[in-house]
Amino acid sequence: MKHKSNLWVLLYCVALAFTCLSVYGYTTSPFYHEPGAGDSAIFQLIGKEWVDGKLPYVALWDLKGPLIFFMNYLGYLLTGSRLGVFIVEMVSLTITLYLLWKLLRTGFSAKYSSLLLLFPTFSFAANNVGGNCVEEYLLPLLALSFYLLYQWLSDPDQQQAANHPPKYAFVYGLVLVFSLLTRLTNALGICAAVTVIAFWLMIKGRFKNLFSNLLYFIVGFAVLFIPFASYFTFHHAFDEMWYGTFLYNLDYAAASSSELHSLPAILKALIHFADTWLLLFVSVLVLIANPRRRLAGLIWLFVSLFSIVWLLRGNGYPHYGLISLPCICIAFLEVKLMVENASSRAFRGFVILLSALYGLVTMVYCARSYLVFMSLYDENTELARYRTLLGDLPADYRRSFIAYNCNPDLYLYENIVPCYRFFVFQDFECHGSNSLKAKMREEFSGNAKWILVKGHAREIAPILETRYTVFKNDTSCDLRLYKLK
Repeated sequence: MKHKSNLWVLLYCVALAFTCLSVYGYTTSPFYHEPGAGDSAIFQLIGKEWVDGKLPYVALWDLKGPLIFFMNYLGYLLTGSRLGVFIVEMVSLTITLYLLWKLLRTGFSAKYSSLLLLFPTFSFAANNVGGNCVEEYLLPLLALSFYLLYQWLSDPDQQQAANHPPKYAFVYGLVLVFSLLTRLTNALGICAAVTVIAFWLMIKGRFKNLFSNLLYFIVGFAVLFIPFASYFTFHHAFDEMWYGTFLYNLDYAAASSSELHSLPAILKALIHFADTWLLLFVSVLVLIANPRRRLAGLIWLFVSLFSIVWLLRGNGYPHYGLISLPCICIAFLEVKLMVENASSRAFRGFVILLSALYGLVTMVYCARSYLVFMSLYDENTELARYRTLLGDLPADYRRSFIAYNCNPDLYLYENIVPCYRFFVFQDFECHGSNSLKAKMREEFSGNAKWILVKGHAREIAPILETRYTVFKNDTSCDLRLYKLK
């Protein structure tokens, strides 16, 4: 009976994942035709070309770690199309939802856990921004980490013995390295929890247990890092991989700025990152109202606080908030414990009202995200403009072509392999990074025959003026096609 029940839950998670990704994961969903893909198009292009033997960072460069390209590599290796990436996403989200269901089951019945699982699904849909995001492939490990953390914090024997199971630290190490190989800031929450646990073990004098945890954490980190480091070292590309994965991102993080310059932007941040705000508020309530859960409250406080500081300090993209998906389940579990232990009816009513308000906001935002997307979805008009401008070029123009500051959809849907490795959003990527500016200018000193430019082309303007002529332009959308003299 238990196996049957688990099978039904797994099928339920598959159905949720399929529905969610089919509608909201439109950049890889097979139910949309040539949607605007943005970052997803970059990841798909690099993964697709990796299948054909073109090494990330060396042949095509982007500011992410190699794991996101590897996921797209697996997808294109599987089916030769974006459908394969959709399947990889399906597996990832199904595992995530199943682990979140298991987490909810530690405090709720199977029926209520299945119902509450809709809320992280709504949150994922609302913040997923078209799918194939860096954060979503980390979610299974994050869900597992929070599941283990909550189990440990709910085990009185472990608390009494002042122990933390070292095997859990192995998973935390995996989270850190997965984040390093995609976007390092995704590990902020887990790193905050690990820091609190380490201090707690030191205060309790459990140095042997602390050393064991550290050892397992390092092993977990090494399990993923060594294969990727070895692969790129073997191909004489470790320096390029490390620059794109880590060194450049120090400049990127320093140049990032908060978007909170207006009331709408503040409200947007509150809604985008509602999961993190909820856990932050609940953690404060736990510290005040539930003395027996003080360590848990402290860990959740640091997890949510570190995450929210980064989310507000950075560019504030909605998909950054996906790392807080497990926070919803943790908040629900802690709220349930507080309601059960509360003697004040007013406090119980307040906590229930808080949960209901969060649920309402999440559902409304999910519905709004869908309506906004559908109102904007018009068969990719920007791509149509590119095609119009390039329509009368010789058939072989793709052999020596690069687009500057343009949407990467052009490469993906026109089967163009960029002739330079810095192939997309060039001025944006150069912003705040002198090292990348130098690399970019050197690259564009080559002999690409055709360069399609959107906007000013700040970093290569002198090259265009001296070595290229304007072959064609479209003033209505600030597009110019340059030809090598």
